[in-house]
Amino acid sequence: MRNPGTTAIVLTALMAAVATPARAEESATVRAADAGVSPQFCPALRAIVAAAPGGFASLRGSTQAGAEHVWQANRQVPGASDCSVFGGTPSAYVCTLYAGDGEENADGTYDRAVSGIKDCLSDGWKTTEKVDGTHTRTTTARTTSGPSLRVVSRDVSGDAYVVELWVDAAR
Repeated sequence: MRNPGTTAIVLTALMAAVATPARAEESATVRAADAGVSPQFCPALRAIVAAAPGGFASLRGSTQAGAEHVWQANRQVPGASDCSVFGGTPSAYVCTLYAGDGEENADGTYDRAVSGIKDCLSDGWKTTEKVDGTHTRTTTARTTSGPSLRVVSRDVSGDAYVVELWVDAAR
């Protein structure tokens, strides 16, 4: 027969184990959402990365006026604007995640985007960050082969900041 105190301890431990989600078992989408990224971010990012081997042809919308081999993208990650597909070798996809005069907003957008790509991509992706000056930093994610991703934050003039997401097809 079990001691009532032991039973209570076992039940408490069991309830805590069930109530606390195991980080390793959480989906990438849940981890990204916990970092402040939209639940639709991971599926959209994966679709964009999957289009890279085909030069993003499936993401090409209308041709951008006054531009050569540049199309409006027909898919974007949540919260992004001004998404474009660039032809050429290698082709590239870019979206503006933030454009404005709030340094804290730019920093937060950059941090959430970096967390999102780290949480959404499989374990084969490695990230590196390069800081160049006071307000310029770039995090790059890549595998041994295939496309690479960049989140770029920069000060474009005085108190104007831009954060962009780039997906570059493999050479």
